[in-house]
Amino acid sequence: MDHFKFSRKPAVPVRTALREGVAPLGAIVLITIGLVAVFALCLHFGADLPPVIPEHLDDGEMVDPNPLRFAFMLAAFVLSFFLARHADRQGERGKVFPAFLTGYAGGTLLWQSVGECSWHFSIVCEEYLMCFPHIEGASALFLVIITVILLNYCRKRHAFGWGVWVFVLSFVGNWFGHFLQIGTFPLVSAWMDEHDWYLLTGGILGPAVALAALALNFFWAQDRKARYCCCLLLYFGIGMIVTGVGGL
Repeated sequence: MDHFKFSRKPAVPVRTALREGVAPLGAIVLITIGLVAVFALCLHFGADLPPVIPEHLDDGEMVDPNPLRFAFMLAAFVLSFFLARHADRQGERGKVFPAFLTGYAGGTLLWQSVGECSWHFSIVCEEYLMCFPHIEGASALFLVIITVILLNYCRKRHAFGWGVWVFVLSFVGNWFGHFLQIGTFPLVSAWMDEHDWYLLTGGILGPAVALAALALNFFWAQDRKARYCCCLLLYFGIGMIVTGVGGL
């Protein structure tokens, strides 16, 4: 089944495009706030507990092996795939919007566990550091390229159901948004500091992604699923603005 139907001929009234391609942004934000709040509470209440491993520098940054972070990472990783399966079943039953929200929640949990947590539990050995990769860092460039190729192949082969596609796009959107701001910084580090680069990417790439999402939604999207995907892209564009310009 094709979940991404786009054409240059507008298919629906503006009201429908707003209802299905913009309004769901509110639900996405509420889900995000809820998941971030749970994560923040884990970090807060685990801050005074003995760390899982000794704190140390990893790639120039001090890790935070908070025990409740570790518990959250494991629970979120497992729960994300349960949500992906549930979203897939909802999609198979024709529950397009519930599958969209469930898939988004699952993909965001996967990002929180892998992108935000995993590298904090690296282990210092005698002469080297054994750790999870920083997938939002510059070293992940080839992994990003491979992921793009695989996703394009899966799209052409109709490899995933609707709920799983949202799950995957939620994770990848979070990842690539961070990568475009953090992973690209080493390319310009000789000319500007990190703060200025975040401002630049947040002020240029963020609006560009958001405007692309709106253009696709109002002028090219042909069905609900395509418009929901546009809403997801809009969220990631706004997220880049918030993290880059707002410094969050």
